[in-house]
Amino acid sequence: MAHLHDSGYKYLFSHAELVQELLEAFAPPGVSALLDYTTLRLENGNYVTPAMQPRADDIVWSVELQGQRIYLYLLLEFQSTPDDSMPARMLQYVAALYDHLLRSKAVDIADGLPPVLPIVLYNGDARWRQSSELYDLIRVHPQVLKAFQPRLRFWLLDQGAFAASDLEAMRRVVAAIFRFEHTPDTAAAKRAIRHLAEAIAHSPFKQRIDRVVTRWIKYRLKSRMPGLAVPDAEELTKGMDMLETNIDRWEAQAIAKGMQQGMQQGIQQGEALLLQRQLTRRFGVLPAARLASIAAATPAQLETWGDRVLDAKSLEEVFGDMRH
Repeated sequence: MAHLHDSGYKYLFSHAELVQELLEAFAPPGVSALLDYTTLRLENGNYVTPAMQPRADDIVWSVELQGQRIYLYLLLEFQSTPDDSMPARMLQYVAALYDHLLRSKAVDIADGLPPVLPIVLYNGDARWRQSSELYDLIRVHPQVLKAFQPRLRFWLLDQGAFAASDLEAMRRVVAAIFRFEHTPDTAAAKRAIRHLAEAIAHSPFKQRIDRVVTRWIKYRLKSRMPGLAVPDAEELTKGMDMLETNIDRWEAQAIAKGMQQGMQQGIQQGEALLLQRQLTRRFGVLPAARLASIAAATPAQLETWGDRVLDAKSLEEVFGDMRH
C-alpha cells in the first residue's frame, strides 16, 4: 500500500473515544489504568517549533493522571521507512509544546512543567528497529559530559509489527484499524473490515464512533480500490454485507481488466517481435535505436511499419514517419 501522511488518521484521533481506545490497548504498561478518560481534552496543536517550522499535522491531547494534567503528543508518521532522527525531531516537538504552553499562559512555570507522553504512530511497511531514545543518538563522549546530555524517549506504535491474530484477539476498534491498514489483498481486507465492524458493535462507544470510523474506512477504500462503489450506509455495522459484495465485484472487474490488458500486451509484444524478425531478414541486424523504437511503439505504429516491410527498400522507408 502507498503510505501518505493520511489526514484520515488525524480525523480519527481527534475523537476522544478513539484516543481512549488507543491508550487502553497500546499505552505503555501501567499508564492507562491511571488515566481519568473523562478529562480528555483536545489541545491546540498549531504552533511553531524552535526551528521555526509550523506544526499542524500532529495531535495533542491532555488528560488527568492521578489528579495531575499531563499531555499526550501523538505524532502520526506515515513515511515508508523509519526515521533514525525521530528522537531528535520529537525533542523539538515537545520543546515547542512547552513553549506554546508557557507563551499562552496555559501553565505557570512556578508550578513546574506538565509531564508529556510522546507517542509515534508509525504506519510504514519496513519494521522500526531504530532507537526511540535521544541519548542513544549522541556519540561517545567523556564521562564528565554525561550529565549534560539531553534525554527524551518516545513510545513507538509500529502498526505493522503486530500479528493480525493478536490484533483480532484484542477486540478493539483501533486494533482492527491497524489490522486493516496492513492487509495484503482484498480477501484479507474484507476479513479486517468484518473484524472492525464486530469491534465497533462490542464497543461501549458504538453510537459515537460507528459513523466516524465508517467515514474513515470509506475514505481509505476509495484510495486503495479506485472505482469501488461504496454503500450509502453511514454505519459500518449496518452496511457490511453490501460493502463486501461491492468489494467482490470490484475485485472481479479488476481481474477481468487485468486479463484483458495482459492479452492486449501479449498481442502487441507478438506483433513487435514479428516486425523485428521481418526487418532483420530483409535488412540485417537492426540498430539499437530501431529496436528501441519498436519496443516503445504503439499498436498503430507497429501496424503501419508492418505494412511497409514488404515494399520498402530500406529501413528509412519503413520508419519514414519518424523523420517528421
